Amino acid sequence: MIKLTPTIIEDGLIENGTIKERKTVRAIITNQQNEVLLVYSKLFEDYTFPGGGIKDQETDIDCLKRELNEEIGAIDISIFEPLFSIDELRYGVKGSDNVYLQNSIYYRCQIHKMGNQNLQGRELLHGITPMWVSIDKALSQNEKVLPNTLHQTKGLKTVLIRENRVLKALKEILT
Repeated sequence: MIKLTPTIIEDGLIENGTIKERKTVRAIITNQQNEVLLVYSKLFEDYTFPGGGIKDQETDIDCLKRELNEEIGAIDISIFEPLFSIDELRYGVKGSDNVYLQNSIYYRCQIHKMGNQNLQGRELLHGITPMWVSIDKALSQNEKVLPNTLHQTKGLKTVLIRENRVLKALKEILT
């Protein structure tokens, strides 16, 4: 597994002494055209890797299977080795002053059978849709919308920086 460094630190972050740890898992799914299966958010107009936070008593694999079922409708999944790890020091996404050290692990995956999405909470609000997209198109769109107000909201400032760093590293491996 490649640890992508340095740690991404949210712009304007003020450490308040207590840093909570959060772990997330995300899927890297590619096809023969070197496109990546990402989720496109209508609200944010961006591309991100499917996945999310690990719940109590949940393994990386269980979490990834749950998240892939919710976000892209995956029913039958093979999960292989983790390719990347990346850390962020950021505020929580709910706008509080809680500071998190978030570690995201990106696993190589293959989808064998798809069904319907089972969107939950924020996923519904964000209007996410799975899409096969070239890495260059995803990077270009994410760079275009990064300065937008929604992406500069406390707790969300590091998301596209993280995703773009992973997309660039993946592009190097695939080319």
